[in-house]
Amino acid sequence: MKKILVTCFFAILIVQAFAQQMQHIDTALKFDKRFTRCELKWVVMPKKDTSARYYYGFIYIDEMAGFTLDLKGFFTIDANGHYVGDTSMTRTRSLKYRLQPNTMNVALLPPQHFKELNIQPRPGWVNLYYKFNNDTSTFYNYRMGFNYNAAGDSETALKYLDKAYKANPHYKGLEFEVAYAYNALNRPDDAITVLENAVKYDPKNIMFYRELGYAYMNKKDYDKAIALYKQGISLYPDAQGSNETKAEMAFNLASVYHKMGKDDDYKEWVVKAKGWSLPNSNIYKAAVSLGF
Repeated sequence: MKKILVTCFFAILIVQAFAQQMQHIDTALKFDKRFTRCELKWVVMPKKDTSARYYYGFIYIDEMAGFTLDLKGFFTIDANGHYVGDTSMTRTRSLKYRLQPNTMNVALLPPQHFKELNIQPRPGWVNLYYKFNNDTSTFYNYRMGFNYNAAGDSETALKYLDKAYKANPHYKGLEFEVAYAYNALNRPDDAITVLENAVKYDPKNIMFYRELGYAYMNKKDYDKAIALYKQGISLYPDAQGSNETKAEMAFNLASVYHKMGKDDDYKEWVVKAKGWSLPNSNIYKAAVSLGF
């Protein structure tokens, strides 16, 4: 019995050694970078353990579409640790992927391997593509902040949004993005300051009431949150029909009532939220999961 176990053990070692021989890895690649912190950088995407291929590309921000990976190709690693690139997949076409907040962490591509892969630190097309890049432009700072918010990095978003807000606080869409970032960073007082000024300037903007109600809810000022949510909801007609913003406010309103122990009001507003949402929406699914 012992002989069989020893034989099996050495068989496993031989298989592992053969696999390592066939598939080389670079332990210097650390997949610990959020893609939002890799703008204008070459990155390597995480791979399956069974694959010898590392896919790589360049991350940039598309002005309107947000964070984008321009895929260059893949590389393998030879016995000497050199990167052996293959760009056949992009020779006749461009492969671009819009990066979502749940995109896995990436690794920065080490500069010492750029020459092996025949790439420059920054592709030539980047300067042309980033022609709108003007640090003094309200539009530029707003769009950058918008894209960072959408990617789930509100801390970086504020670095751009603050510049735009100082220059033109009532720029279309800006106040909402600033307040959204503050709420995401659990800074409700800052969100309230921005939004109360915003409501005075544009009292019929339902998105302001959505974020303002959320800020007061986080402060546990429930009476104020209820009043704001109801005020925002009242901006829409009573006719039945889907409206996700209205449904979201109704669901948050139900949550406030639940925290206050007002079960009848809680049930009423969950039902309303479900009625105003689409069957494939998160609000609708949440209402169903609660038994409504």
